Amino acid sequence: MLPWVLLFLVLVLVGLGVLAWFAVRLFGDVRRLGKTVADAADRLSVAAAELDEAGRPAARDDVVPHARSASAHRH
Repeated sequence: MLPWVLLFLVLVLVGLGVLAWFAVRLFGDVRRLGKTVADAADRLSVAAAELDEAGRPAARDDVVPHARSASAHRH
């Protein structure tokens, strides 16, 4: 009876070790994915700021032509 109990305990400990190894790998993968997402978010923020800055000259009143009335086009 004793060898079966020892075998069971060894299998339980090995199983816990494998689960711990998977948990460590998962933790590393999640950290790497989080860093990748944060970097992408930073790049998107910079790109959005650049687009906003590039669009400002076109949004000024003196650059955009004023609408003319229909009578101004007739001769």
